[in-house]
Amino acid sequence: MINAALIAIGTVTVAVVTDPPDGVLGWTAFTLGALLLAVVGAGMVELVLRWLRRLPYRRIGAVVVVGAVASGVMWVAKPWIAQAIEDVFVPCAQSTQVKALTTPELLAPYRTLANQFEDAVAERNGDCRPVEVHVSAMPAARAAEGISAEWTDEYLREAPRPDIWLPETKMHVDEVYTRGQITRFGPGMKITDSIGSTPVVLAVPAASGIDPKQPEWKGQTWAALIRQLQEAGIGLVRPARSTVSEFATVAIYASEGGTVHLRSSPERARSIESWLDSSMRAGQYPPGGSVAALLRRQHELGPSAAAMVLSELDLIRYNEEVRRGARGRGCDARNGPEKCMFAVYPVDTHTLDLPLVMLQWAGVRRSAAQEKAAEDFKSWLDSPDGRTAMVLQRLRPPPGTPLQAPLSEENGVLQGGPVANAKDKLTSPPAGVRAELLTIQQAVRTTGRVLISLDASGSMRERVGAETRYELAVKAITEVAGKHAPMSYNVFSSTMGVRQVDLASIGQVQPAGNTPQHRAILDGMHTVGQGGVLVLVTDGNNNVNDVSPDQLAAQTGVRVLVLAFGEANCGTQVLMDLTSRTGGGCRQAGVDTLSADLASLLQGV
Repeated sequence: MINAALIAIGTVTVAVVTDPPDGVLGWTAFTLGALLLAVVGAGMVELVLRWLRRLPYRRIGAVVVVGAVASGVMWVAKPWIAQAIEDVFVPCAQSTQVKALTTPELLAPYRTLANQFEDAVAERNGDCRPVEVHVSAMPAARAAEGISAEWTDEYLREAPRPDIWLPETKMHVDEVYTRGQITRFGPGMKITDSIGSTPVVLAVPAASGIDPKQPEWKGQTWAALIRQLQEAGIGLVRPARSTVSEFATVAIYASEGGTVHLRSSPERARSIESWLDSSMRAGQYPPGGSVAALLRRQHELGPSAAAMVLSELDLIRYNEEVRRGARGRGCDARNGPEKCMFAVYPVDTHTLDLPLVMLQWAGVRRSAAQEKAAEDFKSWLDSPDGRTAMVLQRLRPPPGTPLQAPLSEENGVLQGGPVANAKDKLTSPPAGVRAELLTIQQAVRTTGRVLISLDASGSMRERVGAETRYELAVKAITEVAGKHAPMSYNVFSSTMGVRQVDLASIGQVQPAGNTPQHRAILDGMHTVGQGGVLVLVTDGNNNVNDVSPDQLAAQTGVRVLVLAFGEANCGTQVLMDLTSRTGGGCRQAGVDTLSADLASLLQGV
């Protein structure tokens, strides 16, 4: 029955298309009819039916439905799919290159800011990065020299010729500009005075107990703060030659009218440098150390560390490391990390004002795209997004931008510190004052010096008539002070260590403790340096064994003079060896003839 029906259908179908098939429908009908006849003729109908009954119609239906839905989604998403294919297989246009130059101290924040600017531009341009800002670094003085020299091959070997200059301070920009006006040499400069700032601060160890928000530490001059550090027995460490170091030195020297006094006598500068040197040695900080090297030593010392001169930027970085990240215990917490430091903001401090300079080099043509990219970077830095990004890089933006972490008390800084404490907006020091004071600093550090180191141990309290041994020794020192080359002064005992003082404060010291005579000699020789003279005034013998005779024997280049009285004896082997080897001498004095004996000892000095 089925075979007959199929044969009939097949015959009719073939008959319908006896003429050659026309079009798709005709060919389809013809093919179907031919297949039916073939199946019937071959006796395969039952086999085909059994196969059809075994097919998984539910699965086939599911596949058909999924395929239909997928086809619909593909049709709707066609524009997005095409864009994705283009992004993957069609490359972005070549990026416009902008080259910027800054200092090593600012390299990390400026590189991060450049990357964030690139991301912002890419987001507006479909993820392609049409601009790349490459930031390199060079020491401030070297960069200024290179720009003035029009970036010859000598400088090209160190860094590419910059389109944008990002120095620490406008002082450096003014130097290059002034030099160019005189020599008629150097690039054109389009100057933005400041895009942000970071102040120079006094960083005090948290373990010292100093609270920068207390009146005695808030709103004070550099000179007043140094006096308080010295009274508390806390040293001060200054980095090696850098902009921060120079600004701090100028501010300290000039504080409370110091410039006028230094012009007539460099004694105050000599005293400051001696104290700074002593602080470095006491903490075994690396001589001539960079900020990074000094901070590594600071971290090792922990609670016993000295105060430091730092930029606020470097202080925040250090405290973040101490806290082990933003989620660590804050420096302002009750049980905060003891290695933290707090920023104290002197009213007469200086600030790195972070200018931005567009450079136009003679004979170097930049494309319009490069010009636009450089201007866009400058504009972004001054935008709300750019200013917020600067805060996150630990830099202070211009006024009007809300401050947030990391510029916060948990990192040891006061958000309103520089504004609340500053009498005037002090950025760069005047060029003439800076040059004058740094020249004085260089002079007192390189010329021979005389240091009197006075014993302040307990035996110096012994009375001789109406006065103590210590008072008589101070009187002798005061009498000879004005008759000889500029001098600096130390006092020493086991309770106070070796402490730098001046003529105004030496008489206020209260003698106590044992006699670290060898330590006083070693520290004194280090302080005066090559070509200097150390004068030891003592009434006893060494009884603190923290420095060996061999350590003293290894010191050279300093002439040692000794004024021995009381129980002190010029026949002590260490004193004999030391004075003989250094070309010095020892004078056995009477307590009642100290002034005359000291004057005699210092003849020819």
